[in-house]
Amino acid sequence: MLTFGGHKGSALAAMVELLAGPLIGDMTSKESLAFDNQTGSSPYGGELIIAMDPQRFLGEQQATYLAHAETLFSDMQQQGARLPGERRFRQRPLSEQHGIELPQALYEEIEALCH
Repeated sequence: MLTFGGHKGSALAAMVELLAGPLIGDMTSKESLAFDNQTGSSPYGGELIIAMDPQRFLGEQQATYLAHAETLFSDMQQQGARLPGERRFRQRPLSEQHGIELPQALYEEIEALCH
């Protein structure tokens, strides 16, 4: 596993590895690659979803702190970073208005699954 950001990046990578593997009863990424048996298929792995309620954490100060988060996101975008889901969020109104384009072969494959 390659890390970023020196020792802090390593700590973050280890935290994510633990949360998505051993702490939910699943494999580490290294174990998953060994389990793959060099087939090149998608790695076997667990998923952990963490849902937080900002109101519960922030109480009456929720609007103030969420504004800080929006400022952080804006600053990141001004530096050229893309936020997760940003492109999909921008694309959604266009898809709702005009639909989505699929390659003909994929459309036919999906249609065949319906029968």
